[in-house]
Amino acid sequence: MSQQRPRHRFSPHQLFFLYLAIVCTGGVAGAVTGGVGLLVMSALSVGCRPAGGDALPGADMQCPDGTGKLLPALLLVGLGCLVVLSAAAVLISRRADAATIARIARHALWLATGVVAVPALIWVSLVFTSAATAGGIWGVAASVFAATVFVAIPLITSYVWPARTTTVLAACLAVPVVVVLVGWWLPLLVPIGMPLAAIWLIALWLLRAARRVNPPASPTEVPSVSRRMRFPRYLGE
Repeated sequence: MSQQRPRHRFSPHQLFFLYLAIVCTGGVAGAVTGGVGLLVMSALSVGCRPAGGDALPGADMQCPDGTGKLLPALLLVGLGCLVVLSAAAVLISRRADAATIARIARHALWLATGVVAVPALIWVSLVFTSAATAGGIWGVAASVFAATVFVAIPLITSYVWPARTTTVLAACLAVPVVVVLVGWWLPLLVPIGMPLAAIWLIALWLLRAARRVNPPASPTEVPSVSRRMRFPRYLGE
């Protein structure tokens, strides 16, 4: 029987360089997948329409702008980044100890919150600078606030009730999954719903991996890694 490889606890500095490497690799992978996707879509005339409305073979195509390629390109960029994140999560779960895995899972929850909060703030700022009516502005602001609060629920749970983080995260995960599944009717929400669902899946998988490395003594006992997560010294924050 082979000896199990010893697990390593990452320091805050090591995590910083690890995240930097993941960001750089994910950026390159996203740029490659997005660029290749744009080339393929251009070759297939995706986002264009036949001149004069006739779809005859060899008809001239009109491509007034690139908006027809923007949404698929964003999805491809996100897909490339998510592949890198998934590969990094697998490697971390095999090399790191339970404390490090749990800490990275919480950081993934922060990332998921930022994926929704940053575009939401940009959207609100654009609406406030436009000529929209007051009712429309406050409607958008209320929707953005509700979405941000919803996405932050698993993150808040990881601080105030660590033992129930996986349960709450699994329940909240149903919403972005449904958004992706009904993307045919809600296409503009897919570029946000897809990475949110994927990041939450990665965080859920990491939390379960941390429990496998350091399981609780009884089904009702909070794992020691969860208790330690309440202290800033443990998180390095």
